[in-house]
Amino acid sequence: MSERQIPDPQSTPQAPAPVDASRRRFAKAGAATPVVLGSLLSKPALATQPYNCTISGQMSGNTSSHPNQVNCKSLGKSPGYWKNASSWPAGTLKGNSPTSSCSFSGNKGTVFGGFASGGQTLIDAFRYRAESSACVCYGLRDSNFASCGSKATLLQVLNSPGGLNDTMIYALGRATVATILNSLSVGTDYPITVAQAIKMFNAVAPVGGKYQVNTTVFWDADQVMAYFQSLYS
Repeated sequence: MSERQIPDPQSTPQAPAPVDASRRRFAKAGAATPVVLGSLLSKPALATQPYNCTISGQMSGNTSSHPNQVNCKSLGKSPGYWKNASSWPAGTLKGNSPTSSCSFSGNKGTVFGGFASGGQTLIDAFRYRAESSACVCYGLRDSNFASCGSKATLLQVLNSPGGLNDTMIYALGRATVATILNSLSVGTDYPITVAQAIKMFNAVAPVGGKYQVNTTVFWDADQVMAYFQSLYS
């Protein structure tokens, strides 16, 4: 009896993979360059993480040799989901939205600036103050930031201004909070750790800031945000 012939994966025609919107954003920004995976993810975590959703996998587009491909957007939840969720993962306190006088009635929730994990601490990038009888959040790039003395909570950042006139720092903040909560909720199967998300945000939050992916590739705020957003729907 002849042995069963196993098709050679290198010679078997493969259907073209669909173009991912996030990958297009990387390419537009000039970031579609292979990345040394070890510079971002520890080797033990790679056993369970879907390669095509790691930074290396999304940038290279060469995932044919990695069978555990998934829809990356199915991995996490959006900022809108977490804003309305009844509870958050262990290690965070959702708290309440402030009243019109900016009072939290003793249940303020986890503050954004100062949140720490894995040796990384979020910089003080969002503050708030009472204005026109409403609690207004100001981002690091806002001209009013310095005049606001109170640090905003994670929930306030999720509730920061959005829409057509969205400011980059707010959109980046919302994506960062969602990424942190997703990583805490999913655990080691999520393609990025909380510490990595914090480090990336801290690098690009200031105007002109860059995150060093490896020795030759640097991402700006748009590219970091595009990656965060590629991991949730």
